[in-house]
Amino acid sequence: MTIKTFFLNNERTAYVRAFLLSRIEEVPWTHKRPAVVIFPGGGYEHCSDREAEPLAMRYAAEGYNAFILNYTCNKKYPAAFTNAAYAMFKIKARAEEFGIDKEKIAVVGASSGGHLAGCLATMWSDTGIVKVIGCEPEDIRPAAAVLCYPVISGVTSPHKSSFTILAGEDATQANLSRLSLENRVTPKTPPIFLWCTANDEAVSAHNSLVMAKACVSNNVPVELHMYDKGPHGLSDCTKASGYDERYFESDCSGWVALSVRFLEKYLNL
Repeated sequence: MTIKTFFLNNERTAYVRAFLLSRIEEVPWTHKRPAVVIFPGGGYEHCSDREAEPLAMRYAAEGYNAFILNYTCNKKYPAAFTNAAYAMFKIKARAEEFGIDKEKIAVVGASSGGHLAGCLATMWSDTGIVKVIGCEPEDIRPAAAVLCYPVISGVTSPHKSSFTILAGEDATQANLSRLSLENRVTPKTPPIFLWCTANDEAVSAHNSLVMAKACVSNNVPVELHMYDKGPHGLSDCTKASGYDERYFESDCSGWVALSVRFLEKYLNL
């Protein structure tokens, strides 16, 4: 494996770490690997290490080249979204160097990182962001999205602190609605995989439910897994990422394999 880092702004507050698997000459599948771009959570206050490299390693074990975005935090929208869009643009532009198929790149986001990944999945054709990046809409469109216990809605059971950072203390209902991803789903949204726990006290499961409903209403392929219990921030549910034994949830740990199966289907692997 080769690890590379590239920066997205002059301040070096936003950067991507690339975990690139070696090419195996006698295995054609490895010549142009699928890829995941991972967006850690952290309430838009920081990027959680627990939801970064541990997830990258799980997907790498399945043959994916993995990219982790450390995005700008504690700034209003669209600061982090601009980082996400620019990261996707650069990764696709350097696909040959990275040994990946630019048509087979999925985004994976946890908690607030799930919101950021969801922004890219639902707003990739937004004229404002396309103009800022200086690209075509397809240059930043992910082929699929995996959203883990995601922040979705600013109006239905919202994670208030995330939306306070995104929209400000005095955000209007219209602005909160604009940043609520269930309102941004269209028939052109890529396939969405969602998972959460029913008793999540930090980010209500209602967030995943409204996102799934929006996908169904727009004929977007969607798969939703709601486990009966588990604290917020489970990451990959193992000792590699958990604070303590509460996070070693074997019942929930199957989400990784389920998401890989979902991606195999919709990335045509």
